[in-house]
This record gives sequence, structure tokens and C-alpha cells, in this order.
Amino acid sequence: MPGLRLLLLDLDDTLYSTTAFAARARRAAMEAVASFPGMTVSAEALLDELREVIAEFGANDHAHYDRLLRRFPEAALGGHPRAALVAAGVAAYHDTKHGGMEPFPGLLDLLADLRRAGGLRIGVVTEGLEVKQFEKLHRLGVYPFLDRGMIFVSEAIGISKPNPKLLQRALHCTGVPAAAALYVGDNPVNDVAPARALGMVAVRFRSPGGKHAVVEGPAAPDHEVADFAGLRTVLREAHGVAV
Repeated sequence: MPGLRLLLLDLDDTLYSTTAFAARARRAAMEAVASFPGMTVSAEALLDELREVIAEFGANDHAHYDRLLRRFPEAALGGHPRAALVAAGVAAYHDTKHGGMEPFPGLLDLLADLRRAGGLRIGVVTEGLEVKQFEKLHRLGVYPFLDRGMIFVSEAIGISKPNPKLLQRALHCTGVPAAAALYVGDNPVNDVAPARALGMVAVRFRSPGGKHAVVEGPAAPDHEVADFAGLRTVLREAHGVAV
């Protein structure tokens, strides 16, 4: 087996708890909307309906709050323009981002140590909207540790997970053979299965309470870790990386 030359990371629920952050931010947004004078819809009712909107239109839909508020009669909105309510929700959501988006413990230390050690290229392969995913990388403090041209976002490439071609594109762009590349992701279907199909080293990031923690996939990972201390151990002991 060739020595490890490339580390690729999933983003959401791998570098930070997207699920926990989204729950906090959405609650803050709905509480802001419900706080308007004359509103007769509670924050809990708004949250319940918002979950339906997201399930129906997807997490990356640009009009969640507009769609949500159109589901309630104008009388329930206290006479406020829907645009005012949407703006309040958006502002509260973004306020939560400031200081509310934290990388998993040990991530930044590991990336810094890998950079100092050298010899391993580092990138991200993620599903989502390009600008939104780049914003997360900046807020998490991850971007400076990544090699230039090594961030692969499904929207920009036109290939969505779990299509193995998304990971294959990353391999092609780096010129690294699959057997010398390690991919870390939390989703057994979207991350582990395509990595295994290509012959990459697949590491499942199964953090306690994670979105996919109790889900099993069609292919077993080469390694499984619960945190970045575990990934450090895998890199050092199984692949000889000096971290």
C-alpha cells in the first residue's frame, strides 16, 4: 500500500456539529419572529412548521422563512409585513453564527500539527452551496490549513453525494491515487460508501449524538473514530503520519 499523501475531510457534522448549530440558530430565529407584538403563533409552532418546510424543500432552499410565514393567515402575524418578520428571523440566525459555530475539539490542533509535519495535502469535499460552505470554513478557522484549490463543493462541481465522482474529481485534481488518500466523513452512505468504492481509506467520524451516529451503511469503513483525538491516533498508528 502506498504511503498516505492526501487527507480529505467532509464538512457538515464532521468538522463541527451542524445539527446542533442549526437547531440553536433556527430556534433563535423563530423566537425573534414570535416576539413581535400581536403575533399569535408561538416559537414552537413556528419551529414545527419550519421543520416541515426544510423537509419538503431541502436545507439549502433560499426561501425557508418566506415559505413558512405564507402558511399562516395574516391575522396570526399581528399585522406585520412578512418581509419584516423574515428579516428579523434572518438577523437572529446570523447573530447565532457569531461565536456559535465552533469546530469539534482537537480539529484545529490536529490540522496545525499536520501542517508543521508536512508531507500530507489537506482538503475538503462537501455537499452544499459554495459560498455557504466557504463561510463555514472561515468561521470555523479551518480555511488557512487547507491547500489551495483543495476545496470541492458539490454546487460548484455539479456532482452531488453519494456519487463517487465527487471524490474522484478531488483525486484527479490532486493526482493522488485512491489508495494514498484518506477521507473522513460522518455519513455512512454519502461518505464511507463512495470512498470505499474508489479504493480510498475511509474513516467514519461517528461522534456521540451525531446526526448519522446510529445509521449503518452498505460498506464498512477502514477505521471509525468518535473525535479528532481518535483520528490523530489512526493517522499516526495505522498510517505512519508524524502527529
